[in-house]
Amino acid sequence: MRKMDLQKWIDNKDFMEGYSYRKKTFEKIDIRHDDEDYFVEDLQKNNLLKIESSKGFLGIF
Repeated sequence: MRKMDLQKWIDNKDFMEGYSYRKKTFEKIDIRHDDEDYFVEDLQKNNLLKIESSKGFLGIF
């Protein structure tokens, strides 16, 4: 997410704070930015991030 953002961020903490601020300001969505685990948890809870298994479907039967 950080690398795909239009802004350049110093580090993850800087990104999480800025991203949280934008979501709160423009979409009224609260995202905790004090801790990376809480940040990811809130992104998932608000359907902003979906983490899928790295195991792909091989389609072999």
